Amino acid sequence: MNRRDLIKNIALVSGGLFVGSNFLLTSCKNDHAGSQKLDQSMLALLSEIAETIIPETDTPGAKSVGVAAFVDKIFQDIYTDEEQKAFLEALNKIETKAKTMGDTFAKLTTDKKAAVFNAVKNKEDKGFLAMYQIILFAYLTSEKGLKATFNYVPIPGKFQGDIPYKKGDKAYVGLQG
Repeated sequence: MNRRDLIKNIALVSGGLFVGSNFLLTSCKNDHAGSQKLDQSMLALLSEIAETIIPETDTPGAKSVGVAAFVDKIFQDIYTDEEQKAFLEALNKIETKAKTMGDTFAKLTTDKKAAVFNAVKNKEDKGFLAMYQIILFAYLTSEKGLKATFNYVPIPGKFQGDIPYKKGDKAYVGLQG
């Protein structure tokens, strides 16, 4: 992979993470924030969904980095009533589909959770897409998620424009010294 392709791919991935993330462009006080809150059962469901998307392996999963708490904060403080409604509908669709498979989403096996998630997954559904994007954003902006996913080099050093890269290597984040 040459440098131009690497930069293009990094820009594409970075841009993809922020598409639909209008909360980054909001001011400190949002008069349009919705009025709903996630209750404990919804937070537990969200945590299970996040863990299905980003499971714990040799790297930390979504549960262990606290994705649900981050999403809850964004849900309460940033999402409008319309966005909250779409988000809650996506959560309810997942729970309803899980019940057709015999139990609540949290009690299903890992394979059944993945089957439920894939059956409900719809990239045209704004609520589902918002939920999926904010889970990824929450994970990748957490310290544990960042360090598990990327080669994080926080200490500034000399500029090194040509860093050796092999297919499968983690991308560098921060400054390479």
